[in-house]
Amino acid sequence: MNTRFRLLVVVATAALVASACAAADFAATVNDTAISGGEVTGLRTAEVEAVLDGEQVRNDLTTLIVLQSEIDAANADFGLTGIDSLEAKEAWLAAASPQQLAQIDGIAENPELTEEAVDVVVTQLVIRDAVIDELVKDPGFQQQVWDTQQPFIEVCPRHIVAGTEAEAAAARDRILAGEDFGAVAADVSLDPSVGGQLLCPSNPRDYLDPFDDVVATAPIGEVTEPFETRVGWHIVLVDSREEVESLEEFAADPKRWIPLEALDVAWVQWRESAVARADIVVRSQIGRWFPQGDGILPPPESP
Repeated sequence: MNTRFRLLVVVATAALVASACAAADFAATVNDTAISGGEVTGLRTAEVEAVLDGEQVRNDLTTLIVLQSEIDAANADFGLTGIDSLEAKEAWLAAASPQQLAQIDGIAENPELTEEAVDVVVTQLVIRDAVIDELVKDPGFQQQVWDTQQPFIEVCPRHIVAGTEAEAAAARDRILAGEDFGAVAADVSLDPSVGGQLLCPSNPRDYLDPFDDVVATAPIGEVTEPFETRVGWHIVLVDSREEVESLEEFAADPKRWIPLEALDVAWVQWRESAVARADIVVRSQIGRWFPQGDGILPPPESP
C-alpha cells in the first residue's frame, strides 16, 4: 500500500463529509467541534459496520473524542495550529522512520479498518511528536529528567542473536577469524535486521536487560562474549558511544538524550490533561462521557 498517496485522497474528502453530516448526525461534541455518527462508523469497513455493536461504536467515538481533545489542547498550550492538516501529515510521513511507516501500513492492511482509520492513526502520531517536541523544551521538565534519568548515553550497536550459547560463540569465532560481522549476522542471526544493525543512535535504556548494560559498557569495536536475554543468546559490537557531560549540553538537544520511556510518560500525562480539560458531550442515545475512565458509559437500559 502507498500510505502517502492514499492519505491525500482521504484528507481531501474528509472535511466535506464531516461538515455535511455533523449537524444532522451528531454523536458528540468536544469544545466547539462536533463529531458526526458518520465519522465514527466511517472508521470501519461496510461489512463490519453492518454488525457494529454499541460497545464498538463507543470505543471508536472515544478515539475521536480523545483526538479532538489533543488537537484543541495542542493549540491552546503551544499555539500548534493546523496540526491535523494535510500539510502537517505530509511532512510527518516524509520524515517518518521505516518502523513508523510499517506500523501505519500494518493498520492499513487490517480488513476491518478504512482509510479514514489510517488517517486517524497518522494524525495521532503527528500530534504526539509535535507535542513531545514542545514538552521537552520546558526547563523544569529538563531539570527533572536530568536529575532522575542519568546517565544519558547514545550508542550505535550491531548484534547477532542465536538460539543457544554455542551458536552465538561459533558466530563470534567466525568474526574473530576475519569474517564480516554483517555477513555472519545475515547467515545465522534470528534477528532479520540487515547486518545485525540496530537503531543508530539509540539509548541503551530502550533495550532488554542485560542488553542495555552491555551496549552501555562494552569496549568500542570489540565483539562481546555471548550473553543471554529472554529472546536468545547475543553477541554485540558497539561501533560508537557518546555520553552527555552537562545539563547545558543536555538542554541543547533534550529529545536526543531522553529515554523513550520518559517521553512516553510525559506524553501520556499531557494527553490525560488535554482530555480532562475538554468540554465533552456525548449524544444520550450513545451513552454518557465518563471522565474518570476516559470513555463512554452505555445509556441506561429502558425500564
